[in-house]
Amino acid sequence: MKKNSFRKRNIYGKVILSVLAILLLLDLNAETKGQLRVTLSLKKAELVQIVENLKKQTGLRFFYQEEKLVGKFQQDIQIKDETLPNALETIFRNTGLTWQILEDVVVIKDASFKNDEKVNKPITDNINKLKSIILMGYVKDEKKEPMPGVTVRLEGLSVGTATDIDGWFSLKLPVAKGKLVFSCVGFQKYEMEFSETMLNDTLQITLKENVAEVEEVVVTGYQTINKTRMTGAVEVVTAKDIANKGYVSVGDVLRGSLAGVSTRNTSGKLGALPEIRIRGLNSLYGDMDPTWIVDGVPFEGDLNDLIPEDIESITVLKDAAATAIYGSQAANGVIVVKRKQGREGMPMIRVTSSFSMESAPKSKLDLMNSEEKIAFERSVYEDFPNQAVGGRVIMLLKNADMGKITHQEVEAEIARLSKINTDWFDVIFRTPFSHNHNISFSGGSEKTKYYASLSLQERHGVVPSNDYRNWSAMLRLSHDFNKRLYFSLNLSSNMKKNKDSDAGVDILHYATFANPYERPYDEEGNMEFDRSYSYQLSSLKDGYESDFNILNEIHNNTSCINSLSNSVSLDVEVKILENLKFITTGSVHTSWSNKKIVYKPGTYMSETNAWLRHLFNELPDNLNNGSLEHRNTRSQSYTWSNRLEYVQEFKDNHFLNLFLGHEMTETSSYGNAVRFPEYDPDKGLTNVPEIGADKISYVQQMIKNLIDQNEFRSRGVSFFASLGYSYKERYVFSASTRMDGADVIGAKNRFSPLWNASLKYNIHKENFMTRFGWINELAVRFSYGYTGSIDKSALPFNVLSYSMSSRFFDTDIPSFISPKNPSIKWQKKQDRSFGIDLGLFRNRIRATLNYYNNVTRDLLDSKTLPVSVGVNTICYNSSSIRNYGIEVNLHTVNVRKRDFTWTTSFNIANNKNKIIESFYKNVSDVPVGFGRTEPVEGTSTSSWIGYRFAGIDPLTGHTLALVDNTHRENPIGFQREDGTWVLDMDDQLNSNDKRKIKMTLGDSYPPISGGFETAFTWKQWTLNARFAFMAGHKITSAYYSVANGGSFASASQNVLRREFNRWRKPGDITDMPGYNTSGMTSSLQSDWYDRKLEDGDFLKCTEISLGYFLPSNICKKILLTSCRINLNVRDLFTISEYEGLDPENFGAFSYPNPKKYMLSLSVSF
Repeated sequence: MKKNSFRKRNIYGKVILSVLAILLLLDLNAETKGQLRVTLSLKKAELVQIVENLKKQTGLRFFYQEEKLVGKFQQDIQIKDETLPNALETIFRNTGLTWQILEDVVVIKDASFKNDEKVNKPITDNINKLKSIILMGYVKDEKKEPMPGVTVRLEGLSVGTATDIDGWFSLKLPVAKGKLVFSCVGFQKYEMEFSETMLNDTLQITLKENVAEVEEVVVTGYQTINKTRMTGAVEVVTAKDIANKGYVSVGDVLRGSLAGVSTRNTSGKLGALPEIRIRGLNSLYGDMDPTWIVDGVPFEGDLNDLIPEDIESITVLKDAAATAIYGSQAANGVIVVKRKQGREGMPMIRVTSSFSMESAPKSKLDLMNSEEKIAFERSVYEDFPNQAVGGRVIMLLKNADMGKITHQEVEAEIARLSKINTDWFDVIFRTPFSHNHNISFSGGSEKTKYYASLSLQERHGVVPSNDYRNWSAMLRLSHDFNKRLYFSLNLSSNMKKNKDSDAGVDILHYATFANPYERPYDEEGNMEFDRSYSYQLSSLKDGYESDFNILNEIHNNTSCINSLSNSVSLDVEVKILENLKFITTGSVHTSWSNKKIVYKPGTYMSETNAWLRHLFNELPDNLNNGSLEHRNTRSQSYTWSNRLEYVQEFKDNHFLNLFLGHEMTETSSYGNAVRFPEYDPDKGLTNVPEIGADKISYVQQMIKNLIDQNEFRSRGVSFFASLGYSYKERYVFSASTRMDGADVIGAKNRFSPLWNASLKYNIHKENFMTRFGWINELAVRFSYGYTGSIDKSALPFNVLSYSMSSRFFDTDIPSFISPKNPSIKWQKKQDRSFGIDLGLFRNRIRATLNYYNNVTRDLLDSKTLPVSVGVNTICYNSSSIRNYGIEVNLHTVNVRKRDFTWTTSFNIANNKNKIIESFYKNVSDVPVGFGRTEPVEGTSTSSWIGYRFAGIDPLTGHTLALVDNTHRENPIGFQREDGTWVLDMDDQLNSNDKRKIKMTLGDSYPPISGGFETAFTWKQWTLNARFAFMAGHKITSAYYSVANGGSFASASQNVLRREFNRWRKPGDITDMPGYNTSGMTSSLQSDWYDRKLEDGDFLKCTEISLGYFLPSNICKKILLTSCRINLNVRDLFTISEYEGLDPENFGAFSYPNPKKYMLSLSVSF
């Protein structure tokens, strides 16, 4: 034991002596260098000249940043036989620079870094090991700003480093000569030969920005293709376009940014998904959303699961040349998302946080105030004194006439109500605060790379009970085992909670049309009830049957969705031969969600939705005990694909790419629901109400309503291949084919072959183009092919639906049957596209022009069947549509100076479509009362169909419609004094003529869409503004989208001021129809007229962003690599003549996109 102890002490002693010896040698060496003597006699010399003289005299290496010395600090130097330290002290006095001797290296740096370990350590660590070549240098950009995090590596060996916060690097090399490679995201790669003769030099490297780096290759999901060889129409958004903008969804990223990609937020409510359409509407009734591919596999999750901070690029594939390889998934276009991955170099930590505040909505309709609404209700009661439906004022007047209350009491109450003017928007909605956070870790070596991120989105809606939280985690890991084997693993998970109110009414609708004389609380803060909403008197108790207070319903009745989704994918790549590789990819996606609906006891919703409600004329209070409902869904899907890719280049002129693949997919889902008839949320207890013996038999059937379940499964298999060939990168040919099969298609048509062929001519690669040096790119593209889609609204098998009441002799029978159609087949799109790509003046002007003319055939349409068949209608493949249009993209770098840059971009698309085959051959074939956008041959797929409003007949108060009798031998309607022909639309005798005079009123979807953006950069500052526009379409008038007027029952809620002018007696001149009590509303309310439409054109400022980069020297002091602060404003203003809340909602009565103010901070370590 003692012997071992002695040996350990002996070893420790030797180590300590060795260390002391090394330190002593270094100290002696430094002292020796310090005893060197120099002599200088220079006049008006720059510091760089002085240093060059010192190099020659001492033989030492000097390490410095060139711009710190060149052209600065001119002085006269007279030094005679001085020691080197004294000479250096004299030279750098009052220059703001300091020096340090490290063995045979003199380091010159800012005086503020004199004792900074981060600056000294990379140098001293390598100098202490100096037995081989060490190269040192400095990396900067074109603005002469230091570049931290630049990867510096030795070509051919796993030797490398990264520049520090000030752009410096020091690299020990095991060879005396070779090639160094400098790389950084967003900059051109720089290569430099080195040798041992550079030992005494400070390398000065300048990296040039690569303005089109990401666009040099196009990520199609299956392949990564050089842009020069890409024959399809594609659009790309890069991480640079996304960074520091505070985007919370991919919809925000795409709005107005790409030509031919129409993106809009359909609602400003939390969790709402964007609507994205590529090159128009490619179906009549089926799904028109594009296919999403994320990291090479089909994306099955929610678009809100994609965190913009984690996205490296978004590539939109628009024509068959780009999409045909996806076959049946490609008819609506394909969007490929590539998420960030690790890069070789120093580990990097990036933290991004944003804090935002949104504006609450405000009503824009010209509605009545309390005094006007009271006067309006009086007038309605005068016209219809025997009706018992209306607002609170009408009910008061009715009760006075019935003797239940005196007229004096009524007038006193009405006087009180007239003094109340409640702004329900202010009462209900709030100004919400939200915050988002993202932290990412990335790095790696030459063989292994990683990227991991964790994100949190916590947002609050304008409705007080609406809260949204999304946790997201992602890991991307890749590893090169050897030259033959490579793998990549992707893991992602999302956990969301979306809580909202379930008030039983559309809250936005209530805020808009609730009577202004109602209020939520009285002067003493006691809750008041809306008697315009719940006015029925109780037959079981004193007072009213029910009590309704909107705030009480919002806070006590909730709907909460908790969901969890997980995805995993694995790529394995095996290099079989030098030019042949095999790739297998497997992915699995699982999701689960639970929707919990709680109605608190005593609330209006608890009463109206009580399980036993329809057994009573009036529900007793003791049965208003709340309820609880759980709706669960779970789904899973998998994709497995195998691919062979052969790439060969022959004699630098010929390039060949062959690609073969096979893919299998399966998706399944299961859902169930259970309802507890009574629930006390405070105690967490559920119960079943006590039921009288007389109702037992009926309740036994009702129990089935407490549970529900459903199940779905679909499978698909595909085979695909592609061929790419180019000659001298001038002439490019590409072709692809795919065979898809699906089990939701009839057996005879289950498989569908789809294909494409395309050409590209890179004119700028021709020798004769060298004389046009200002043309950097000039290429023309043409493609022709077929893609497909499946409309699952019709199936080759029957679908039976059951309900509790569907019984016959105690046997369940289906309440609804969706009849099968075994002849259902694929919808096919014939795709023809032509494009031009142009780059001028070193790509400072870049433009793309695309023209397309596509025909989609075998679209599903409905057909009316004879009664003898047993079903009214059936869906079958009968319709065809044509989509054609032009897209223009333009990007310019207007000014590029050392400290200032100004860029602009503009895009516009004009899409037109036409139904070329349909069940309805003419507009007049559409039956009266049928949908206002029925497909008719010769019209667009989004045509409004209806009548042109001609006013109100002064004699009858009936609605009149204009009639065009130009080509009719027997005119329809009657002719007015001004010569126009009109038809009385409320006369039942004219029902046949009504059908004959139908016409198209415009398009419901905008044919024109686009956007433009401008960006300024000045030193550390950036300013960016983006705009989006849509035009050429008609949208539903905000008032008629909810049809609140037109009937005496309208008086129960607020109405437009123009309802004052309704027709009331013969001779009234007005454009508002009269009310009636026959149950028949005016044609203006029940049919579709151009009066119900407004121009939907709008120009919206979607984003303004002001950013500031902290200078590198400040970042260094606070131990950061970089830091950026941004102030973003979203949806700042909208220019439109639309009277509703937001024209981007296309007339839907939904929440507008709120104005949002956001402060964001992004730092890197």
